[in-house]
Amino acid sequence: MTSNVEDLLSRTPLIVRRGPYALGSWLPAQMSAVYAGLLRAQNCFFNLALLDEKEATALILEKYLFELPPARKLEKGWAVVTLDVDLAWDVVGVLNRIAQHLSAARVPTGALAAFSRDHFLIQRDRLDDALAALEPVCGDVVFHD
Repeated sequence: MTSNVEDLLSRTPLIVRRGPYALGSWLPAQMSAVYAGLLRAQNCFFNLALLDEKEATALILEKYLFELPPARKLEKGWAVVTLDVDLAWDVVGVLNRIAQHLSAARVPTGALAAFSRDHFLIQRDRLDDALAALEPVCGDVVFHD
């Protein structure tokens, strides 16, 4: 399977959104206010909201943070790197392979899964290091902002 994953990744372009994005945490009871803020920031191409029993989490361009209620915790300065390929849910090892290369370059990352594509959060000050680490593995790099 490794060679199949490597072949898939070698043909997979990376979409880079430099942001800067902010990743925040809110109380679950604030989720409707967080969603409302994300909707008001509809000019923001990439945003995300997730709710579990512990917290509401949102990722949004920093310039739209004013649309959201104050976060309990907030991390700024993120870029988003997207694997621009539709991944079937039975594909195994893609996340692992990307994580191996970023780990070898000592680049911390967070992973987000959409229905068909995977996204990685990279601190903007480490973006060049991340892209250099992924260059031998992935296809072309396309910047979207």
